[in-house]
Amino acid sequence: WFARPPVLIMLGGVLPFGSIFIEMYFIFTSFWNYKFYYVYGFLLLVFLILSVVTVCVTIVVTYFLLNNEDYRWAWTSFLSGASTSIYVFAYSIYYFVLKTKMSGFFQTVFYFGYMGIFTFALGLMCGALGYLGCSAFVKRIYRNIKSD
Repeated sequence: WFARPPVLIMLGGVLPFGSIFIEMYFIFTSFWNYKFYYVYGFLLLVFLILSVVTVCVTIVVTYFLLNNEDYRWAWTSFLSGASTSIYVFAYSIYYFVLKTKMSGFFQTVFYFGYMGIFTFALGLMCGALGYLGCSAFVKRIYRNIKSD
């Protein structure tokens, strides 16, 4: 049951989200509560860690698929990387409910509209990183196979 693509897709986003969720609090606080954000160097480091962890996790997901003789790895690798955005959106719901004092229809629509755009862009970025990393991995492991 754990080697099916839907399960692997949802589990593939846990580790990349875990590598950024502490920093998400500071980014959300600076954006939504009008605080200053000073540590851009650390943000770059967190972005690099997110990139490396996303590529590594999607390679492991693709390896599980190929090991189970399921060769439909392309969309699974993209969606496994992109599933990080689902966890970020869930965290943004938590942040909205417990950390902000926003109320009213327009503030709610504004908040979730921007967070939807942000998580969509994050999903595209992480999905592309996952797909490109898995594409290089699959090409590398099948490079030396001879088919007669």
